[in-house]
Amino acid sequence: MLPVWLSGVGAVLILLAVGLARIMWLDRVTRPVQDEAWLILVEELSLELGLHRHVRLLQAQGPAMPMTWGIRRPAILLPAEADAWSAERRRDVLLHELAHVKRHDFMIQLIARIACAVYWFHPLVWLAATRLREERERACDDHVLRAGATPSAYATHLLDIARGLRAARATSLATVAMARPAQLATRLIDVLDTRRRRDTLSPRAALPAWLAAIAVVVPLAAAAPRVAQPAPASGSLDTIPRIPAPRASAAASRRPSAAIDTLRGCSSDGSRRSSHSHEGDGDVVTLSITVGRCAVTFDGDGKFTFNDDFSDIATLASGGRIVIQVDYGAHDRRLTIQRGNNGLEHVYKIDGDIRPFDDEAKGWLKETLTFLLRRTGFMAEERSRWILERRGIQGLIEELGELTGDYTRRIYYQAAVESGKLDAAGYERLVTMAGQTIDSDYELAEFLIAVAEKQPLTETMQAGFVTASKKIGSDYERHRVLKAALSRPGLTPAMEAAMLAAAADIGSDYELAELLIEVNTARPIDEAVRPAFFKAANKLQSDYEHRRVLDAVVKRTGMSPGMLLDVLTSAKTLNSDYELAELLVGVGGSYVLDDALRPAFFAAANNLGSDYEHGRTLLSVVERGELSRPVALAVLESAKGIGSDHELSELLLAVIKRAPNDDAIRAAIRTDAASISSQYDRGRVFEALSRD
Repeated sequence: MLPVWLSGVGAVLILLAVGLARIMWLDRVTRPVQDEAWLILVEELSLELGLHRHVRLLQAQGPAMPMTWGIRRPAILLPAEADAWSAERRRDVLLHELAHVKRHDFMIQLIARIACAVYWFHPLVWLAATRLREERERACDDHVLRAGATPSAYATHLLDIARGLRAARATSLATVAMARPAQLATRLIDVLDTRRRRDTLSPRAALPAWLAAIAVVVPLAAAAPRVAQPAPASGSLDTIPRIPAPRASAAASRRPSAAIDTLRGCSSDGSRRSSHSHEGDGDVVTLSITVGRCAVTFDGDGKFTFNDDFSDIATLASGGRIVIQVDYGAHDRRLTIQRGNNGLEHVYKIDGDIRPFDDEAKGWLKETLTFLLRRTGFMAEERSRWILERRGIQGLIEELGELTGDYTRRIYYQAAVESGKLDAAGYERLVTMAGQTIDSDYELAEFLIAVAEKQPLTETMQAGFVTASKKIGSDYERHRVLKAALSRPGLTPAMEAAMLAAAADIGSDYELAELLIEVNTARPIDEAVRPAFFKAANKLQSDYEHRRVLDAVVKRTGMSPGMLLDVLTSAKTLNSDYELAELLVGVGGSYVLDDALRPAFFAAANNLGSDYEHGRTLLSVVERGELSRPVALAVLESAKGIGSDHELSELLLAVIKRAPNDDAIRAAIRTDAASISSQYDRGRVFEALSRD
């Protein structure tokens, strides 16, 4: 057997070696990405993920499936067409691949391959490796969606990438590719399932699971079959006296009372788990909840409707069947509903014994259905509307205290908003309650946006918005909420400043920059809001995003000198010469540099280390029109920092052409020209000066 086993091990390892060799070849021949936008984005997303390893970006010459590899020097491969991708697709693809890097999926895949090589003969090992790949992709998909990606848009990205791109030959054996067609169908279903929980397992919750797994696996691994010993010949099982099992008395002792079988007493150990699924157009519905020692299930096969108060089934399609069961631990109850000759038939059992479907059974059914609907969110929209009609807003608010699950809570909150029955005080109360009871970033954001679009924000609601928005951890969702609130009329300056202060905590430079640009476009930044706006802008680490925000302010019509002064003060924190020069060229080419703006403008220009960027910045001021004497002298003073002979001579020639013929200006030009080492460039300047 040993040669057979070794041949299998060798075959699997050879395939793995071929895949690794293909990766090494790709790593050598593929060019690194030089586009600054890509490099900035990967740095921002790495910071957002808490990923401290440097990740290399490589770009193929043609079509290639996005993938990642490497342990010490991880790399992400992008196709040639990636430069034409939208900003949203770039972000989603990089987030997915960086999640693989953070999770060390490449190393885990190598370990799984080695395990498959050692146990190549065992089908369960290959099945486990396949499931590992599937769950790995789902985990990274969930990370992208938790970071704020729109499920429908992300599903479109996956489909387009899987349809148009393929992994290079042999690389699938060792790399971690983004969208393999074989796994795509189930992944798309999971991505589009809005009810699927996408939370990560905390270390505190994971530890008991690991301990339980070790406690089960180690004894099983140590177990060995025992050789059965022959039974003694002197006796047989038939000679052992049996104890008679009492029938009627045991059945009676198993019968629970209604007081014992109540779901309110099920959560003694605090554990809770729920799931629900739907197939077709409501034809198959499965609901299941485990709370403490109780397990509740609802299996519906066939279209059905509830009665008016959701306490029973009103209609059921022909051939349909509904089974509702509660296992209380020591007891169980089961109700089967199906079509009979005289309408719906209810077959009710306690511990397997048929019981009449009387008032006590109907009360049990009502409690069980209410329990299921509250905790799974099934029929939440219909039931919330029913509560509003029967018990009003106060009844709905009281019902909110009985709900579990952020999705369910949000549906009920939103039903109250859309009912039209809330006054301003009711909206204020709901906003405060939602911020306190909804933990999901997406669900809380959806509710707050619905409120902002439905109702003018009173001062109390504005305060509730600020508090609730600070609770949202997702940069994308907080951006959405603050955008909806800041676009509404009637915000007080103090509340607008408070919302901008909440925006300053957004970690993603892209999301924060987008929000600030939207705010600047939607409403004037007055004196009361200016400090909060620029404090948020100064939190931007990306020079590109920072410059975009300041550039949007510069281009807005009707800017006050104070706003421009704040722009120039903020610009001094830009480290990129290109981004700073781009901003200053916009200011210098559009605005008159009066006594208030001039010092700040040239202080920012003097921070430019690149002679080319410094020269073109000063040239934008010179070429704007006829130069005033103070501005010309300031340009010539700043020009002393330009070391390039060509850049300095070109600037001085432009100053000679446009500046007033003033002795002080001519003296400053001579001083600057004297520092030019090139005789040709220096001669050009003095010749032009002599002709002037």
